[in-house]
Amino acid sequence: MPSNLEIIKLKDLRLSARLISEQLRQGIHSGIRVGVGSEFEQYRHYQPGDDPKRIDWKYFSRSGKYMVKESTTDSNLHISLILDLSGSMNYSDGGFSRLEYAKNLLASLAYLGYLQGDSLSYYTLKEGEFTQKVAPTPKSFHRILYYLEQEKASGSWPLDVAQPTLPIDRNRELIVWVSDFLQKNEEWENLVESFRHPRKELMLVQLLGEQELDFNLQGNLVFRDLESGRELVRDGQVLKVEFRRNFQTYLDHLDVRFQQPQVHLLRESMQTPLASVARKILNLKKIS
Repeated sequence: MPSNLEIIKLKDLRLSARLISEQLRQGIHSGIRVGVGSEFEQYRHYQPGDDPKRIDWKYFSRSGKYMVKESTTDSNLHISLILDLSGSMNYSDGGFSRLEYAKNLLASLAYLGYLQGDSLSYYTLKEGEFTQKVAPTPKSFHRILYYLEQEKASGSWPLDVAQPTLPIDRNRELIVWVSDFLQKNEEWENLVESFRHPRKELMLVQLLGEQELDFNLQGNLVFRDLESGRELVRDGQVLKVEFRRNFQTYLDHLDVRFQQPQVHLLRESMQTPLASVARKILNLKKIS
C-alpha cells in the first residue's frame, strides 16, 4: 500500500480517499446498503469493486459511459466530521503537515460514509468559532471534499471557545474530531463535555508528530510557536528531559479526563499508515 507521504503528495483527496478506503470497504455498519434502495438518487461512475449488475446498460448504450444507479434506504447513522484549523495543525513531520494528514483521513472516512449511504456533515473550528461548512444532503460527500481541499490552518488557540450548537439527530450520530488536542487550560475538556449526548459517539483523533511523542533533538535549536510566531532558542539535549516529562503529564491528564461514556480518545503518530488509523476509528465502536 502507498505510504502516507505518497498518498498525501498526490494532492487529490478523491483519489487518496479511494486508496485509503479500499481495504475498509466492508464498511462502518450494515444498517444501509447503497444501491439497493427503492428511491433513485443519482448516477455515479462505476468503480472497481462495484457489482457489474448495477451498471445502467441503457445509459451505456447512449453515452458509452459505465454508470451506476445510486439509491439508498434510510440511513440509521449520521456522521459529523470536525477539523481543528488552529495554527498548530501546520506542524510538519516526515514531509507533510498535520493538517494534510487530517484532510486525507477525513476524506477517507467521508468516502466510506458515502458508500454506506450515511448522512454526512462537516464542521471546522478556527479562532474559537465553529462553522458548519456542509449540511447533510445527497451531495455532502462531494462538498466535503471541495472544502477540505481549500482548508488552511492559522491563528492561535483561544482561551474562550464558542460552545457549538449541533442539531440532535433522531438517529445515532458518530462525531469524528481530528486535532492535536493541545490546549492552554481546559478548553478541550469543556468542549468535549458540551458535545456529550446519549445518541452521540465522540471519536477524538489526536494526531502527534514523532518529535512530540519522543522528543530527541540535539544542539542549539530555534523553536517557533506555530500559533503566536514566538521563537525560543534552547539546547535540545537539555530540553529533552523537561519536555518529555511535561508532555507525558499532559497526555496522561487527557487520558483521565476523556474516560467518559461514549467518548473515545485515539492518539496516533503522523507516521501511522492512514488506513490503519481509519480502521481503528471504525473499530473503536462496533456499529453493526
